[in-house]
Amino acid sequence: MPDSRRGAADVVVLDASVLTMDPELPHAAALAITGGRISHVGARNEVAGLIGPGTDVIEAGGRVACPGFVDIHTHTDLDLFRDPAHLLFKNYLMQGITTVLAGNCGMAEMAPGELLARLDARPPAVNFGTLAGHGYVRDACGIPAGLEELSDAQIEAMRAVLAKAMADGAFGMSTGLEYIPGLSSRTAELIACARVVAEHGGFYASHMRSEGDHLLAAVEEGIRIGRDSGARVQLSHLKTDGACNWWKTDAVIGAIEAARADGIDVAGDQYPYRFFGWNPSIFIPGEHLAAGRPTLVGTYLRDPARRRLIKDGIVDRITRYHGGDGELVVVFDWTDEAGQRWQGATLAAILTARGLTLTPEALAELILEMLPDERADAVMGSDLSTSDDAVRRYLSLPYLAVCTDGFNQPWLAPCHPRSYGAFPKVLGEYVRDKRALPLETALMKMTSLPASLMGLADRGVLRAGLRADVVLFDEATVGERATFGTPAAPSGIDFVLVNGVVVVDRRAGGDGFRLEGGAPRGGPGMVLRRPARDGRG
Repeated sequence: MPDSRRGAADVVVLDASVLTMDPELPHAAALAITGGRISHVGARNEVAGLIGPGTDVIEAGGRVACPGFVDIHTHTDLDLFRDPAHLLFKNYLMQGITTVLAGNCGMAEMAPGELLARLDARPPAVNFGTLAGHGYVRDACGIPAGLEELSDAQIEAMRAVLAKAMADGAFGMSTGLEYIPGLSSRTAELIACARVVAEHGGFYASHMRSEGDHLLAAVEEGIRIGRDSGARVQLSHLKTDGACNWWKTDAVIGAIEAARADGIDVAGDQYPYRFFGWNPSIFIPGEHLAAGRPTLVGTYLRDPARRRLIKDGIVDRITRYHGGDGELVVVFDWTDEAGQRWQGATLAAILTARGLTLTPEALAELILEMLPDERADAVMGSDLSTSDDAVRRYLSLPYLAVCTDGFNQPWLAPCHPRSYGAFPKVLGEYVRDKRALPLETALMKMTSLPASLMGLADRGVLRAGLRADVVLFDEATVGERATFGTPAAPSGIDFVLVNGVVVVDRRAGGDGFRLEGGAPRGGPGMVLRRPARDGRG
């Protein structure tokens, strides 16, 4: 029984199906929150005794109550300070995500210490942590984008920058090895950097060199980096890209599980979509991209022989990955040289509107036309990447967390719906409708697993004394509602609490978002820094 001397709770949740993710008490019917922490989990009559005059009582009516969702792979730092509304993280909170990890895929706009300090001054609405982007580390050391062979001095400079980032609270280092400058980095460079991460108790997260043709070699490289550096490895947004490569899914899983059996700490994350997001450069073969976009656009594309090689590479990818089907590749937003704006249009639709014949060569020319406009995500889109079978196979792995790979882009259209509904999509489509995995397994992959992978001891579980991040949802109605053309809040997510503050409440009418209009002194989220190995962080 709770101790009545503790006084009334701030919030109580009654008549819920509480899935705590705590093996000591996996199920309950009610919970209480006091001072931003869980104060009691148990039976209805126990928690009802903590109701006082000022207690906010949430009658759950049988809804599932679980820990707030933890998104271990986001790009929410890239546009965080462009608009004050971005600090509200509306498109994350509305799908139940209460904790995000930014700085993924090697990308970053500033040093982790600077980023976290700015958020200290005005806290966000979610709990926010970051990785150190490998691209930022390279740039901070003045290393040219296309340089592959680094000197000992250059590597030591990178290690020093990374050590500072880790000391400032970064959870680890991320790489984007399909992007500039990551694709020029040798494995030895990455191992040297990952050793710094391991020394500080962080992890190495990698957008690998390939998710398609060279996927198996890319997985093996990630495993080798973990083996030789001692760092835990997080394989980012794991997928099998391209119809010609779908057969590799089982081999990828086999390689990961063999490494885990060998004592190498390898895990990963996944967003539950067959389509992935792109910029035009993703279609360019790496050997042409490595020198950097200025060289690619200003020199290579003006050389007829080089341009022909680049175009041949694009044609090859479109043919083998998509069967030459331009309907499978969508442009979110692009204005061509004639001033025509294309939003949410497939490549095939653009060619048809121009009166051109749909061929792989014409599709390649269109991508090359878009390439110079790839500035600050001026051109983004999506294309069919993987099979539903591969999505299910990866989703079944108990060491792969659910993620969005999303952006903090409140109600931007067109969009990839993963930024608005990745987590509800798993609960609605893959748990309820397709029965691809049990509910509690799915929730584990959204809560306690990613919290554990980040080293967060006070989140991801509903237990007395831990932080009160809570989601309540309706099993029968939860699901994604966003499309590529229209962003939308998901259905069935009825209450969300961050550190004990109710931020989504469907009782209030409308969409139920309680932070609309801004939070002048900051939101209820906390700025997270990697826990120090001695427990002081």
